[in-house]
Amino acid sequence: MKTLQTSRLKPNPAGKDKSRSGHASIAQLGAEWVDIRNTGSSPVNLDGVKLYHIAFANGQPSHWEAIMSFTGTLGASEVVRIHGGHGPESALNSEDRSAATYHLFTKRDQYVWNNAEGDTSRITEPASNSGEIDTDKASYDPHPPEGVVLMRSGAKLVPSSASAYAASR
Repeated sequence: MKTLQTSRLKPNPAGKDKSRSGHASIAQLGAEWVDIRNTGSSPVNLDGVKLYHIAFANGQPSHWEAIMSFTGTLGASEVVRIHGGHGPESALNSEDRSAATYHLFTKRDQYVWNNAEGDTSRITEPASNSGEIDTDKASYDPHPPEGVVLMRSGAKLVPSSASAYAASR
């Protein structure tokens, strides 16, 4: 199952994180997302696959925190996008709906990805000994630009020149 890969991530949506009431809007929370792509030529069974990120305590990495588990099948070259919040998909901005085959939500009323410290997306699959094995890891540096989609380059998630240009305008 090594064909599952974090391909893109938008950890720092453009705009205010919270309204005057202290809550993020559905669209704003959903504008934080990660894409997991099946890079293989065959469908992948997602049963037992999990997505994690690094949780921090006092500015230091603390532990791997599960974001969500998956079931079902992801076809060859298909992308599942995991958004912050509860949805619905219809409340998302068009740019946050495009270029993904499926849209799922974390079902949390908070952002997941760390901006101040950077973060790592980790995908695991079930192991034969009832544990888990890593399928993929990809990290990004602290303080990603606001509104920029990070693209995969080796094991790093970096601003693409096109998205960095759009964010600077």
